[in-house]
Amino acid sequence: MTTDLDPPSDAISADAISALTEAFGPLSLTMLTETDLSPAWRISFLANFFTGPIYARIQERYGLSRPGFVILFSLSQQDGLVARDICLVTGLPKNSISRAVTELEIEELIVRDTDAADRRAKPLNLTTRGRALLDEVVPLFEARQQAMLAALDEAEAAEFNRLMNKVVFAMPSWVQPI
Repeated sequence: MTTDLDPPSDAISADAISALTEAFGPLSLTMLTETDLSPAWRISFLANFFTGPIYARIQERYGLSRPGFVILFSLSQQDGLVARDICLVTGLPKNSISRAVTELEIEELIVRDTDAADRRAKPLNLTTRGRALLDEVVPLFEARQQAMLAALDEAEAAEFNRLMNKVVFAMPSWVQPI
């Protein structure tokens, strides 16, 4: 069987391949390495197994949904965003963000203000309580990210980062705006 993993430069050991197929079944190897969609499937596979468990844990431990975390994290980077801004930067649907804004407001994790220049706009801001919750949650993401990238040495991590940046910054050429 020839796969994308065969070239020696990829340095994927037989033990690693065996561990993957044992953990996720033999079909995973086929889908990750032998189809025309394998590159995109690998991105989705990583994203699903990175985000699914962490968001489930955060929901269970803190009662915070994925859209809720996304809103809090976005506001930690820039206060005063409106829901539309968060949809644009995350790709999440407006109804999910709108529902989460209401939940976060009820929990007093954010406040919704009125823009003096545009009364229809409702800028969102983190509360002290929202920032404190982020201070507890972000380290969980950082630890998961560190575990995910532990398979890479320093040079590989830098190359992975470079290639991810290249793909991400090419997005305007293939992603339709919201």
